[in-house]
Amino acid sequence: MRGFELSKWYADCASECGDAAIVYHADLRWGAVALHYRSLLTKRAGRAVQAVYSMRKQPAPHVSGDEILWEAPDWKAAGIWRQLGSGFGNRLFETKDGFLEWNCVAPRSAVMIETGSGSRIEGWGYVEHLRLTIAPWMLPIRRLRWGRFVNATDALVWIDWSGSYEKRCVYLNGVEVSAAEIDEHNVVLKENGSVLALDRGSVLREGVLGSTALKVIPNLERLFPGSILNVRECKWLSGAVLRRQGRPDSTGTAIHEVVEWP
Repeated sequence: MRGFELSKWYADCASECGDAAIVYHADLRWGAVALHYRSLLTKRAGRAVQAVYSMRKQPAPHVSGDEILWEAPDWKAAGIWRQLGSGFGNRLFETKDGFLEWNCVAPRSAVMIETGSGSRIEGWGYVEHLRLTIAPWMLPIRRLRWGRFVNATDALVWIDWSGSYEKRCVYLNGVEVSAAEIDEHNVVLKENGSVLALDRGSVLREGVLGSTALKVIPNLERLFPGSILNVRECKWLSGAVLRRQGRPDSTGTAIHEVVEWP
C-alpha cells in the first residue's frame, strides 16, 4: 500500500426551512493511479434528494482568512463558509503503515451555497478535511457513527468508531467532551447529562457505497475490494434539540450517518 494518499473534503449547509447541501471533494493518489472526485448533494424541503458527480480534476476547497471557498463552474455552483468558531483536529489512527488524520476546519459557520441556475441555500454549516495514508479497507473498523449539529450558538460534532480498534471523539463548541452513549437517536454527554435528540426526519443517502457514492468511478471493481464496495451507509438530515440542565433548549439541524462494514 505504499504511495497511497487520499485527501477528502466534506462541507455542508442546512437552512432553517429544511433545505440542505453537501459538498464532497476527494483526490486519491496510489502508485500510478490518480483519481479525482466531486459531488454536490442537495435536498429541498418536501422534495427528493438530487446529486451530481464529476471525475474531472478541479481545485479543492481552500481557506482564505476566516472563510472556506469552493467553486464548481461546470455546475454553476459555489459556496462560502464564514467560520464562527476555531477549528481542531485529531489523528484518529496511526500505525507504521500510515495514518488517518481528521481536521475539523470549521465546526460552525454561516454558509451560502449557490447550487446552480441561480438557486441557493443559506444557513449554518460545517467543514472538515481528512487525510488518509493507509488504504481504508486496512482500517480496523466495523461501524462508524458520525454527525454534526450546528445552529447560531452551538456546534456539536461526534465520531464513534467501533471494531477491533475503538475511537470516540466528541467536541462541543470546540471543547473535547465525553459521551456516555451515541446512536442514531441520541448523543448523550457525560457532562451534566446533556442530550442531543435526533429525529431522523429525512434520509439523504442510503445503500452500499458501490451503488451510491462510488458508482461513477470507472473500473470500480478493479480498484477497490468488496470490503469497501459493500460498505453500507445511511445518512440523515435531522431536526435536533440539545438539552442541557439549567439552560434553554438549543434547537437546530443535524446531519449524521451510520456506516457499517460487511
